[in-house]
Amino acid sequence: MKFATGVVSTLAAASAVVAPLRSASVLVRDAHELVKEFIPLQPYLYNHVVRTWLLGAAALNNNATLKSEVDLELHAISNNFPYERDDSPYNSHAYRFEVDSGVAAVNFVKNHPQGANWSAARLEKLYDGISLQTIIGVSDFKNIDTQWIVKSIGFEFPQPRSPLIPEQFYDSVQGNYTNSTLFRGTNDTFTRFAVKDPETTYNTFLAVFGDEYVPGYSEKGARLFDLIQGGIQLELGQYPDVEFTPIPPVSS
Repeated sequence: MKFATGVVSTLAAASAVVAPLRSASVLVRDAHELVKEFIPLQPYLYNHVVRTWLLGAAALNNNATLKSEVDLELHAISNNFPYERDDSPYNSHAYRFEVDSGVAAVNFVKNHPQGANWSAARLEKLYDGISLQTIIGVSDFKNIDTQWIVKSIGFEFPQPRSPLIPEQFYDSVQGNYTNSTLFRGTNDTFTRFAVKDPETTYNTFLAVFGDEYVPGYSEKGARLFDLIQGGIQLELGQYPDVEFTPIPPVSS
């Protein structure tokens, strides 16, 4: 599959991959309008979201079995929402970004005229696919839709390219939606989360970005480790006469 020379529109590219979209494709179009807000904020985020969507869809389109099993509209909407909480009214300032983005996606569908027929199970898949995107391994044992929402995120990394996606499609997508700032953009985005809402990054993989880049950042006192250590001291005071025998260490 090859696109015409020059910059192709996102929706034209998407149509080439997953056309025809299901009857509620207006949902995808409206979801994508929200993502366009990233263009002036951080072009990297816009390109990242579009690459994830199109490359994931290309892998599905290239396999008749997968294409028939995976909900393509669900896949498209989910891949437009992973960072929707960033600098937006969807930011609760209380939950990690994946949770806020998953909730935003579900509420978007619920409040959209075309979302009236979405079942609770379908909405759950949408939430799961977004909220589990950075928790390695959990989605591997979920339903196929959730698996593919998460799997699609990995396709944009420069190497190695996935054999599931035709080479010419990789070239077209990455030519029109460059990944030349993939790692710098990711680094900046994750660091910004630690700057803006540090409490939402504690006990997550984002904490190290705060430790490395944000002056004064510290999750000490908010970690699960700290909770357990404090609990030990309370426990010893409450039950001073109760002994505890640790499991013997396993010899190598």
